[in-house]
Amino acid sequence: MDNLYNYFRKFSDKVYFLTVKNIEINEKNYENIDFPISSNVLLENIKNNKFNENINLSYFFEGILLLNGIDSNFENIEFLNGFIKSKNINLLDFVKSKIDFNDNNYDTIIYNLLIIRGLINLEISDDFIIKIYTKYLLMILDYDNSYYNILINEIKILLSDLESKNEDDYLLNMLYGDLCVKEKFYIKANIFYKKAITNSNKIIDNIINKKIQDITIKVKIEELLQLVDRFKFEDCYKILESIDNFTLDKEDSYWIGYVYNKLNENEKSIEYYEKSLDLNADFLNIFIELGLLYYKIQKIEKSLEIFERGLSIYVDDEKLLFNKIILELKLKRFKKAKEDIEKLLLYEDIDNSIMNDILYLQELYKNELK
Repeated sequence: MDNLYNYFRKFSDKVYFLTVKNIEINEKNYENIDFPISSNVLLENIKNNKFNENINLSYFFEGILLLNGIDSNFENIEFLNGFIKSKNINLLDFVKSKIDFNDNNYDTIIYNLLIIRGLINLEISDDFIIKIYTKYLLMILDYDNSYYNILINEIKILLSDLESKNEDDYLLNMLYGDLCVKEKFYIKANIFYKKAITNSNKIIDNIINKKIQDITIKVKIEELLQLVDRFKFEDCYKILESIDNFTLDKEDSYWIGYVYNKLNENEKSIEYYEKSLDLNADFLNIFIELGLLYYKIQKIEKSLEIFERGLSIYVDDEKLLFNKIILELKLKRFKKAKEDIEKLLLYEDIDNSIMNDILYLQELYKNELK
């Protein structure tokens, strides 16, 4: 069983079955055989009353390929595969004719994946088909992360096999760049994209240059994080000066706030953390870091507000609750602090340092917490 078997089985509603009363395969007659057909094709033909006694066999070819993509262990799959192979059609060309390259909505991506996967499960493919299959595996991650690690590993295996044949192939390098973007390795993605530029195919190069442009701010932020970790603060400021010209998403704003925090630029750090929250950021660390930052500049009420906002999302996070308790004690809200201390002490596997600190605070404020 392949790694993605369980993932693709959930698309079983993409095929329905038609019972064929009589069919000849390799000069032998069969009766009452259930043939798979695309659910969309079946419903469309029923709606338009197009079906008659002579159904186009290409519908069955398509259905068998889709079924192979969904469940290559289907109980009748060997018989169905024998049927499609007996027709001596070029399945590679058939599948390529079915792929819709211009429509990138979810249903089309799934259809393309299933029919290509069906071809691959029939052990029929070429490098182009493998690249297209890999492309759609990457695209599905924008819609569904439930099998993220398995999909990523499968993509890496496919790309590694392609790389062994031609590491300079522009499509291969573009796919590697797309993979790095999915894994948020933007500097590495930038390198692969630049390697993919052909300098001969203007259409392809425009696509690649657009990809490079789309991750420019991400590359700068990754460089910033590396520089700040190496204490190269002057270089950090040079990059930060150029960032105002870019449109930032919530993740970009968070990381810039993080860097300014490392640089002890409190106001700038708060500005970008708040921008991230305005964009509906819900990262755990933003609540911890911003809450502590407000505490650092003595904005206690604001600090408490941030920790409470974090706890509305991460209800049982021990760090958020511990910091909330400290602020409640500082603000002399002893009744609430006592309730939160009792709640925190019920947590299992609580961090030892937090446990020791909370027991110390409980003893320190024992009179107030009665």
